[in-house]
Order: sequence, then structure tokens, then C-alpha cells
Amino acid sequence: MIIVRKLIILAASAKFNNYCVAGVDVETGEWIRPISEKPELEEAVPIDDLKYPDNSRVELLDVAEIKFSDRAADNPIQPENFFYNDKYYWQKVGRMTLQEVIDLRGFDLRDKIFYNSERSIFGANVINFPERESLLLLPVENLFISIEDAGDHKKFFADFVYQGKNFHRFSVGDIAVRKKFADKSAGKHFFKDNAVVTFSLTNPYYKNAECYKMLAQIF
Repeated sequence: MIIVRKLIILAASAKFNNYCVAGVDVETGEWIRPISEKPELEEAVPIDDLKYPDNSRVELLDVAEIKFSDRAADNPIQPENFFYNDKYYWQKVGRMTLQEVIDLRGFDLRDKIFYNSERSIFGANVINFPERESLLLLPVENLFISIEDAGDHKKFFADFVYQGKNFHRFSVGDIAVRKKFADKSAGKHFFKDNAVVTFSLTNPYYKNAECYKMLAQIF
């Protein structure tokens, strides 16, 4: 059985040379993370699947009609994950502004960003929460991007204020932001006074079983 949903695309961040895509259902306001059924893609979306029938690219704030499989992803860390059916193109059926999205469903305001005030949480601890989530749309302030040299590549982190609290060294998955700061020197760089961010909680990292909190998309 095919399940058709219309999603407002609110993230398309980097994941293993592919993309981690997320959006909210236009009708229900629910978060959905479309993922490939191909195990070798590790729940990412390849670039070829992010094209419409006319060969144009899926863009942020597009309203995309996507056909999903009825096979459940059953990811306890990321309950928003659903398998899309790659036999069908995604269809662009509209566009929205960020303000229209906020007016439609509001922010996902929480006292904490994914269960605690740290930059990560042990995966086994997430399972103990009765209500789990791995996607949030939140307003932040005083946003800085930090760059660290890691030999053959750079790492990008964010410091920011949310609800009057300081948060440090959250990973940045936003491809455009990483490109913007790619040529800057290592250190801490001011980015924005105010921003709206799509936050994503990763699956457990294989080295330490920690789930990391990422700024998947910065508006």
C-alpha cells in the first residue's frame, strides 16, 4: 500500500555524502524524516531521489508530495523516520515561507533540546523516554559558528542561546552554512542575532553510542 503525504521541506543536511531530509506534514503538522529503504544508504536520501520529474532539485520550503511505503522504519531514536517509495518521483505541489510555516504550526518549544542540556545524550537513555522525538523547530539567539581544523577537513559547531540558556558545540549539518564558513580560519565567528533552526538528533555514534544534537538547517 502507498501512503501519500505532503511535506514542507525544513531540512536537507549532509549525511555520508548523501542527505538527511526532514519536513512537516501540511495537514497534521507532524515531523516526517523520509529515508531510503536501501540499507547501504544508512537512512539517508541520495541526490538522485531529490529531483522532481522535470529534473529540478527539491528545495527548502518546497511543499513536496511524497509516496511512502507502508513498511515501518521502527527507529526508536528517530520515530519520525518513514520509508519513501523510490519507484516514484517526489512532486512539487507548492511553496511556503518560513513565517507561513511558523503561523501554521508554531515552534516546538521545550525546556530542553532533546532530553538534556548537553550536546549529546547516550542512546540507551533515549529509549527510556516514553515520548521520543528527534526533530524540533526552535528560535535561537546570539548564534556563533566555531571552526576546528581536523587534518584533512574542518569541523563546524554552533554556540547559541535558547530560552535564556547558553548551549555550546552543537554540530552543524547545514550545507550552505558549512560552505559559507569553509574558507574562514579556525575559531569562533559570529553568524546571526536571531535564527530559526531545525534541530535533529542523530542515531548513536558507533564509537561511543552517543546521539548528537545537530543544527540541521539554519534559517
